[in-house]
Amino acid sequence: MDEIDMKILDILQEDAKTPYYKIAEKLGIGTTTVHSRIQKMIKERIIEKFSVVIDYEKLGYDAFVVIGLSVEPDKIDEVAKKIAEYDEVQMVGVTTGSHDMVIELLGKDTKTIGKFINEKIKTIKGVRLTPGSMDVSFFTDIYKHAHGIKLVR
Repeated sequence: MDEIDMKILDILQEDAKTPYYKIAEKLGIGTTTVHSRIQKMIKERIIEKFSVVIDYEKLGYDAFVVIGLSVEPDKIDEVAKKIAEYDEVQMVGVTTGSHDMVIELLGKDTKTIGKFINEKIKTIKGVRLTPGSMDVSFFTDIYKHAHGIKLVR
C-alpha cells in the first residue's frame, strides 16, 4: 500500500461508484493503473466489498438504538454470534467497558424495538436480566456515523 492506493481508497469510500477514469483524472494516473490497483486491493482483501449507505428514516425506520448488554462470561461469544444473526442488528461489538457488548439496532419505531428486545435479546441463554445489565439509548439526532476513515490528509 502506497499513497496512491490510499488516495484511491479515500475516493472509493466517498463514493464507491466513482468511475475509474474519474479516479485516474483526480490522481493524474492512467485508468488501467487504477483498475489494476483496485483489483489488487480486492485480491488482498483490503477492499472487502462495495456497499450502499441508506437513509433509513426515508424508508420508515425511525428508531435507532444503542444497547449496552451484560452477559454471562462463558456465553459472550455465543450470545454475540446469535445477536449478529438478526437483520435488525447493525453492529455487535464485545467491549471492555461496564457492559460486555454494545449493539446497534434499527427498527420502525420504539414499540418494534421494545418487542425485539423482549422477544429476541432477553430470551437468549446467557443474557443477564438483572437491574443495570442492559442500557438502551435511543438516538434523537445523529451528527456523524462514519463508514470509513480518511487515509490521506
